[in-house]
This record gives sequence, C-alpha cells and structure tokens, in this order.
Amino acid sequence: MSMKRRNRKMSKPIKMTQQYLDECRQDFEKALQLIKLADGKLNFTKTFTCGNHKAIVYFTPEAWAKMVMLVKEFDKEVAWHGVASRIDDDTAVDEYLISDILVYPQSVTGATVEMDTEEYAKWIMDNIEDKRFNEIHMQGHSHVNMPPNPSSVDLTHQEEILNMLGDEDFYIFMIWNKSFVSNTKVYDMKKNILFENTDVTIKIIGGSEDLEEFLKSAKEMVKTKTYQSVGSYSDNSGCVGYYGYTGYTGRYSSNPYNPLSAQTPKARDNKEKECSRSGKKEKSRTRIGVGWSGADDCEQRTLFDEVCDTYGYEDNEGYCGR
Repeated sequence: MSMKRRNRKMSKPIKMTQQYLDECRQDFEKALQLIKLADGKLNFTKTFTCGNHKAIVYFTPEAWAKMVMLVKEFDKEVAWHGVASRIDDDTAVDEYLISDILVYPQSVTGATVEMDTEEYAKWIMDNIEDKRFNEIHMQGHSHVNMPPNPSSVDLTHQEEILNMLGDEDFYIFMIWNKSFVSNTKVYDMKKNILFENTDVTIKIIGGSEDLEEFLKSAKEMVKTKTYQSVGSYSDNSGCVGYYGYTGYTGRYSSNPYNPLSAQTPKARDNKEKECSRSGKKEKSRTRIGVGWSGADDCEQRTLFDEVCDTYGYEDNEGYCGR
C-alpha cells in the first residue's frame, strides 16, 4: 500500500567519489571559459543524480500501528526512533524494514520537538541490553497542522546524524502529519545513494498486496453522487419555470436523537382527540431506523410503524390525525 509523499525528486549520491570529482572539474573548466561576470562574482552549481534508483521501506503491522497511533493521538508534535534493517545485503535490492517504534525522552510543543539529552543518555544506558537499541536506523516525528516539510532545525539535526554514519550504515528520516502525508529520506552510505520522497515507496509487510486489492474493491463500490444544478426556463407564453437539485431530500436535525416520537403535550392531546374519531388509540412508537434515510425516501419507515398516507388516511381505514 503506497502512501502520499511530497516533492518529486530523483535519487542522488551522498559522497563525492573520484568520478564525481573529475566530472565536477571538467564542467567547472567549461564554465570558466564561457561565463561573463556581471557583478564580479562567480557562481557554479552542478547537480548529481543516481539514475532511476527506487527504494521500498516496509513496516511490520505492529510498527505501522504504533507510528499511526503516535501521529493520531498526540495533539502536539512527537518524535520516535525506528528499529530498522536491510531486507537483503544484495546491493541491487534497495529495501528496508522498520520492525518496531521506540519513543525517547523529549519535550514538545505544537510546533517543536526537543530531545532531553540527559534523560536520553540515561534511557540508552538503561536499555543497553535490549538488542533493538543496536538497530536504531530511523528518526521520525510528526507535524500537527503543517505540511511535513523539514524545518531548518530538522535539516540541521539530519546533517548531524548523517555526519555520524559509517560507510556501511543507512538511516531513514520521516516526517508525518495528521493527513498522513510524509516527507521521507533514506541515506544509504554503503550504496552512496540518497532516496527522497517519490524515490521511496512505503508498504506494510505481509499485507500490502491484500490492502491494495481491498482499496481497489472499495473504490469500485463507492460512487460520488452528482446533483443537477439550479436553473430556470421560460416557454413561448413568457411563463417562467424552475428546476433544481435532485437527490437526497432527507430530514436533518441538530437535536439529539430521540427514539420516541417527539410531540408537544398540546399536539399529543389534539392527535389523541382526532384519532378517537376512528376508534383508534394513539400509541407511542419507536422510530426505528430514523437515523438513516435511503436514496428514494426522505423519511425511513418500517413494518412496525402505522403510517398515514399523504392525505391523512391510514390504509383507507380511517382518519389518523395528520
């Protein structure tokens, strides 16, 4: 099951290899020969890409559920670590697995997350025997009511972690908001590739195919209802007519649902008097199914209701007081 991501970009190298250095020198030499200085300044920019490399980040169902609960249930920002590993050591396979989510000591507001460094160090030491702590390769946090774009603080934090990575390491950064739009980066030092946003597909392991089929089936069952717009027309006699919306015409009420027919004492007395003419006694009736009306009826009725027709008669047996 793919998730929404931000910004369409291509995968990029992380470290400058000898090949990239040579390409950079050659292009810089060409630029020096062609450039004209308008203000005495020289600017040179070169962009490196890694072709059409794509990555897949899998979540176990438990890890995914934990992360979703953090994003959904906290009304402030919240941050977490992910226990992650490579799916395969094969360099041709760009797949990673997040198997668990760990929340560390932190102070938060509606727009910031700050690690409590002393408590964090104590948290690490207290869990030194936990093998999961040797496989922390993911940092995530939420944005409450904002797009998941990284702030300057987020970028600085990412650079600090990146500078601590070894040549065989990888690290995943994620930012999620409550609309479940994400900003994702996967730095793989071993492959010297940065996968970013649309370079990354996020799936739930063991259930992604079934979920995709479920979503496809659900979309086939759910149709968007259309309405005819309001307008007017005139005939040759100059008369004006109107046509309006067609569709649901059910009753709406802001009052709490009451399963018994709601009537004022005066209305109830009048109704009892009029119903007595037919020799019938008015009874309180539960409005079964009142909370939903179908496409072809503005008032749902059931076999349990004694229903008067439009003219106030009940199955031609007598006046019922409508």
